[in-house]
Order: sequence, then structure tokens, then C-alpha cells
Amino acid sequence: MTKEEVLIDFLKGLRIVLNNASAYFKEHPYFRKSVEVFKQKMDAVFPFLNPITIGITPDSLFMDGRFWEKTALYADLATVFHLRKIKSIEFDAGVTVEELINFLSSVSRPIKEILRQGGLQNILNKEEVPHLAIEELDYSELLRDEGEETKDIWVYLFKATVENNDAGKINEFADNFEKIIGKFNARDLFQDEELRQSLYNFLNYLKDKEKERFHNCTKNLLRFVLSGKNISEEEKFDKIRIFFEGLDNQALTETLLDGLSKDDNFNYLSFTVFSRLFDEDKHKAIAPTLGKEIKNAEFLKNNPKVRKKIKEMFSLPDSSFISPFYREALSWLSKESFLEDAFSFDYILLQEHYRFLLLNLLKGEKDIQSLSLISERLLKEWDKIVEENDLAYLKFLWETLEGKIKEDASFALPLEELESCISKFVENAAFEEEPLAGLEYFIDRLRKSSLGFDFYLNKIFKEGRVNPCILRLLLKFFPENLPLFSGNLEERYFDVEFLGKIAKGLGGIDSPLSLELLKKIFYFSNNIIKIEVLKAMQVLPRRDDEFLFSILDKAYPFLKKHALLALAREEEGRKTALEKLFSIPSPFGRKNKILIEHIAVIEDIDLKEAADYLVTLSKRRFFWNKNLRDRADSVLKKWNVKKD
Repeated sequence: MTKEEVLIDFLKGLRIVLNNASAYFKEHPYFRKSVEVFKQKMDAVFPFLNPITIGITPDSLFMDGRFWEKTALYADLATVFHLRKIKSIEFDAGVTVEELINFLSSVSRPIKEILRQGGLQNILNKEEVPHLAIEELDYSELLRDEGEETKDIWVYLFKATVENNDAGKINEFADNFEKIIGKFNARDLFQDEELRQSLYNFLNYLKDKEKERFHNCTKNLLRFVLSGKNISEEEKFDKIRIFFEGLDNQALTETLLDGLSKDDNFNYLSFTVFSRLFDEDKHKAIAPTLGKEIKNAEFLKNNPKVRKKIKEMFSLPDSSFISPFYREALSWLSKESFLEDAFSFDYILLQEHYRFLLLNLLKGEKDIQSLSLISERLLKEWDKIVEENDLAYLKFLWETLEGKIKEDASFALPLEELESCISKFVENAAFEEEPLAGLEYFIDRLRKSSLGFDFYLNKIFKEGRVNPCILRLLLKFFPENLPLFSGNLEERYFDVEFLGKIAKGLGGIDSPLSLELLKKIFYFSNNIIKIEVLKAMQVLPRRDDEFLFSILDKAYPFLKKHALLALAREEEGRKTALEKLFSIPSPFGRKNKILIEHIAVIEDIDLKEAADYLVTLSKRRFFWNKNLRDRADSVLKKWNVKKD
């Protein structure tokens, strides 16, 4: 084989063995055999490259002096390593099968587990891997990355730097804080408890040691929250108020001024969020200061666009979005006239306020004919609203429509077309390659589909569009068509990537229908997809114990592992599962092989609650139980559990 062929064969083998590492535990014969095969492919490379050094970028590999990119194989490998904070890997010619097993089983662990254990280097330090080495990414190299997995990395980094009391790195994070929190979505702060705790500890450290950095970071965090376009009214603001207790009235006023003068996206929704974050006394104290600052500010005198924005925001009649304290403090705006105003026309801003005027008119109107007229005006604005993806405005509009229909059922008819337009927008937006943040709010509230089941089938199966938003809409609108949908899925049983996306998407939907679909996919799929199904069931709030226990009874060990993880979320399920795994009668050691497999399963997921069962197994007498005793003893020793 040529050098090129050997390298390609090596990379293909690496992808295969990584897949096997995620599916099987370390001691499984199939996994060990696949590592031996991969070792042969690696040995074929050493005559050309020694050591084998692989550089990692977010979407490519660097090896043999060039980038390997633009194919799924190289991109997938790069993603696996990059998301585990690996910058480079080096293999020496003396590398053994055991070293490769230790490395591959470590790197294939879930990202969060790797991070919680201090990173891959920290894990490998506890293994025997003298002939391979990794270089981990520095935090600064992650600043440009996006995505859910990158968020997990930053949560870990905040936590680890504070726990290690690493003052230098904490200060670097503080100096880059605005960039870092830009990786998150404002709703993450409400919904991710681990993120909130990590940020709280980080800011608390700064509060004690670095007052100025604390002040700057907290102001940046407040700006970040106010910029959120998808914060719903249901969010519990009590969860995040504690972050801003250290900001005085002057700092809060400065933050509002910055938003009003420098942020084009600072609008009614931003002020609504600010109003809910602080109590009435705080607003009463801030409003007069804000009024004076605006009156004396240079930006108000020299920037007609900003002046007009502020004037219209606080002068809009009968707006329920502005606190009366601010309206009173800024009442002078409606009396002031500036020569430049006559010549300053911000079309986008005028259009935005025109829509809010229509919204306020709609909210107060009682006459059906007048409602129809206002609805027509809003429909004329519709194309521009959709073009701008203005979810904040759509949210206000939707809440107004709901309120009007609840107020009087006869109002539903003149507002029907508006409701249908919102429904079409939301459904079409869900099928975009990158669905808009905040769509979930509308998905939960839509009453019917405006596109139909055939549209969904075509988009999903012909265009391959799959994401959690699409699947939520499908289950919501077409439960009676799920047998047909399931049949189409079964015809794609060979498409691992497609079915994997379906399974992952269903894992985020709390519905009995999603659970039933996952079970159907499990029965007709191969082992790789079965694992994805069980992973999805690990995050589903609902659980089918009968199904999961049936896997513990009959399945391969690597499937038992993932079924056990799903059951182990609750104490009762965990106890019952362990009883089932380790109470198997084994006269003359006939079932010892199964018991040893079960020991490997609980070791792989570090389920130390099984220790009492292992103690019992380690005390079984007679020579035929020697291997069982030794295996139980080795895990107990690893867990530092002492037998009585």
C-alpha cells in the first residue's frame, strides 16, 4: 500500500474503533478484537511516520504536513477530539493494545463526564499510556467555538478554575467575560442550574478578590440578560436576581444608558426584563437618575437616531411595557422639540413603533369590525415582521391574540388569519437548518398545523430535516399519523445518522408518544441506534420500566449499561436494577460469565451503590468462583471499599 492509502486506512480504522469504544465496555471481547485490528493499521503507518502526530482543529485534522478535511470521516474525527479539548495526539511506535484500549475508552466517554473528571489528560494520568500523549486546548482557543457542547466546556472551566483557586486564569476569564457569555443563550441562565452555580462561584470569587473585575463582569452579565430575545414570562427571575445584588443604582443606570444609546436591539422587551429583575423601590430610585442622565447626555444631543428611539419608547401612550416611574421621570421628552427631529427619520424604528401602536390598539379594541381593520393593517406588515424574525414582537402579538379570544370567543374570526400566519411562520422556521431560539414558546401554544402532515413527511424523509422542534410539532399535531411515520422510519433502518438524529430529538420531548416511538425504533434498529435510543431515554422524564428491565434480562452488556443508566436516575429503579443484575443463581459457576459482565457494566458507569453486591460475590466459595471473586475484588479495590 502507498503512504496515502495507509494513512486513509488508519483514519478509517480510528473512526470505527472509536464507535466501538462508545458501544462496548473495556473488557468486552469484541472491543478488544477491534482494537487489535486497529493496532495493525497503526503499525502500518510507523514506517512512514514515527511518531504519528495528529493536530486537531474544530473541523479538520493535521497530519503528515497537511490538513485532512472536507469529508465526513475527517470532520467527524476532528469533532470528537476537539469537543474533548484535545489539541493534538501523538502515538509512538511502542504503543500497545492495552494503552490503546485505555486511551480509546477514556476519550469515548461523554463530554460532561470527561469534564467533571478534570479533562482527558487528568483521566489518562491515572492510566498506563507511556507511548501516547495528548495536548489539551487552552481556554482562549475555545473562544471562537459555538454549540451546546462548547457551553458544557465553559461551565466546567468556570467551575474548575474557582475550585483550583487559579487566580491568573480567573482574571483572564474575567477580562474575556463578555466574549465567553456570548457563547450562551440568555435562557440558559434560567434553565441550567450547573451554569448558574458555576457563574455564581466565579463572580463571588471576584467580589472578594477583584472588585473592579467583579463590577465589570456583573454589568456584562446584566447586559447579556437584557439582550435575550426569548425570555418568556414564565421564567422564574428569582433564580438570577442574586447575580445583580452587588450592583448599585449608578451601575444599573449606566447599564440602561448603554443599552439605550449603544445597542440597536435594546427595546421594550429589554425594559420588560429589567423591570422584572428589580423591585419597585429600586425602579423608584433609578428612574429620576436615568431621567437626569438622559437629559444631560451628549449622545442625546448629538445623535438624532438615539434621541428619537428614547423619545418614542417612553412617550408611547398606554404602553403596558414601561414602568410609570420611568414614564414620569422622562415626561419632559414629550414636551421637548429638537430641530433635528424634523430631519431625522429612522424608518426601521418608526416601523417598529408603528407595529406596537397597532398592538396596543388591538389590545383595547372591543368592536369586531375595528378588530378586522387592525388585523388587516398588521397583515400588511407581516412580510417585514417575518423577514426580521422578530420573535419578541410575535410573542407580544400572540399573547394579545390569546387574550382577545379568551375575552370573547367571537373575536376569533377576525383574528383567525393572523393566528394562521403565526402558525405558518413557526412551522416553517422549525424546518430551517438552524431553528430560531425561542420557537419553543410558540410550539407549546399553537393549536393546529397550517402546513399538514404530508409537508412534514416530505421535509423529514426527502430533505432530511430533523430537529427537536420539528418532532415536537409532529407529535403535537399528528398523533393519529404516527403509525405511518413509524413505518417510514423502519424503511430507513439502514440510515444510522438519520435515525440517530430522530432518537436524539425525541429524547428532548416529554410525551408518551416520544417514548413509544423510541421503543419502535429500538426494535427494528442495529446496535448503534439502540444505544442512541437508550441514551435518549436517559434524559426523558418519562420511563418504561418494563421495557428497560427486559433489556437487563436479555441484551448485550453494552445495551444493559445504557438501560441501567436510564433506570439509575431514581433510587427505586436503581435498587431494583442492581437486584436483577446480581441476584442471578449460578450453581457450580454456570452463570458466572453473566455476573462478570454485569460487574464490568457497573464498573464502567462507576455505580458504587453496587458495592454491597460485589462484596457478597467476592466471598463466594469454591474454586469455580475464583474468576468471579477476583473480578469483584478488583472493582472493590478500585473503589477503595473495604470488606468486613
